[in-house]
Amino acid sequence: MLELILHSYRRCPFAIRVRMTLEEKGLSYQVIEEDLSAPSETLLKLHPEGKVPLLIHQGNPIFESCIITEYLDEVFSENPLRPATPWGRAQMRLWTYWCNQIFKLDLDAYKYEWKELSEMDRAALLIRLNGHLRKLADALRGQAFLMGQQLSLADIHVFPFYRQLQKARSPDRGAFDQIPVLDEWLERIVSRPSFEREMKHF
Repeated sequence: MLELILHSYRRCPFAIRVRMTLEEKGLSYQVIEEDLSAPSETLLKLHPEGKVPLLIHQGNPIFESCIITEYLDEVFSENPLRPATPWGRAQMRLWTYWCNQIFKLDLDAYKYEWKELSEMDRAALLIRLNGHLRKLADALRGQAFLMGQQLSLADIHVFPFYRQLQKARSPDRGAFDQIPVLDEWLERIVSRPSFEREMKHF
């Protein structure tokens, strides 16, 4: 029996974070694909909200994607994905905070609430989203990844949500700034063998 078992859902960006981390670190693990409309008894028992991702390591359950990824990087020291300094790790966590608490809220509004928004609210949402894209682009100018020339958990935590925005874009939802550096960053990540491997589990 493998010591790492991941309860996951293919398209969930939070689960993608964990699968990508596992693959980047070269770890062997078992994936249990969940039906989110009917979660397994194990998921309901071990996660207080019955959500994915849920990692079980040596029988111990861990949930919340960014907690899981940092845990994996701490326990399995090969191929580190966190910056070496406390300052660097703080900056990495600030990217995660920004993604979870700011960017994702506007992304969800764009994906799920667009039809219900007034013209004024739509315009304001597009301004905020374009601001988020410029924030990412500014961080990437002159470097391959958010924390420098090496992939880190900052990238792994943010890119699934930028990818969602790219897939959700459509002309009837208004214009976005065209920022090539962001598309190059996304391509740099999804062309990694780790991304291909983590998607092949399904």
